[in-house]
Amino acid sequence: MQSIYKKAGIVVKPHSEVVSYLESAIKILKRFNVEVVLEKIAADLIGMSSDVSRDEIAARVDIIILIGGDGTLLSVATRAVEAHIPVGGFNLGTLGFLTELSKDLLEEKLSEIFYGRAFISERKLLEINFKGEKWIALNDVVANRGNISRVSKLLLEIDRERVVEFSGDGLIIATPTGSTAYSLASGGPIVSPRVNGFIVTPICPHSLTFRPLVVPDTSRIRVTSMSENNRVFFTVDGQKVLPMDTGDTFDVGLYDKKLKMIAAKEMNYFRLLNEKLNWGI
Repeated sequence: MQSIYKKAGIVVKPHSEVVSYLESAIKILKRFNVEVVLEKIAADLIGMSSDVSRDEIAARVDIIILIGGDGTLLSVATRAVEAHIPVGGFNLGTLGFLTELSKDLLEEKLSEIFYGRAFISERKLLEINFKGEKWIALNDVVANRGNISRVSKLLLEIDRERVVEFSGDGLIIATPTGSTAYSLASGGPIVSPRVNGFIVTPICPHSLTFRPLVVPDTSRIRVTSMSENNRVFFTVDGQKVLPMDTGDTFDVGLYDKKLKMIAAKEMNYFRLLNEKLNWGI
């Protein structure tokens, strides 16, 4: 049986535990007659040579296999979207809503992926415009005070309508995929990835009546920093942080492409929630 992917990129979280799984993945893929391209971080861990950076790897392969956690997946997600390739994530930790494939079933899951038996979940993304530059987010975009002790003052507008001007620690705009990340920790709802919506979650608002919102993903959302004499920070997927000055705005809408994310066939969304959040069954 022939593999449906010819060239696989491997990305890892540098961790002592990852080496054995990385070496096993390389051996398995070679048995499948798949050409393996290692990012430099992965190559260095096992004494091999590679000049391929994480930013470059998506453009050189047919699929990305990563061994790490959700942060590792977020670091390659937007590049994979632009290259129109899927991402399969093996989770090294215990939480991992995005990297849901079990590292202990490495050969079985790689076989499913490369012989076309894996399920691919398509996930929507945010498109954010800030200071003339476009950003893409799988989980969320955040305006917050960072580690500054003063509160932030923000103006929220949806579809050109003023919603609220409030003080607090910040504001999160999340996709359904990102509803189980920072938004959940800040009191936002869990939203199925099949829902066509955005989640707007205030972080520690000083007004007790401003609660999280779920709005259609056809909405256009604008956030403006109204803070004076203290800076707000703009953060995309926890990967990129930029300062916002008074009067700076960012606009959020739905991106026109989706991430192809390989999911565990045996793991439906509610079983995943049960397993990761230790719900009673």
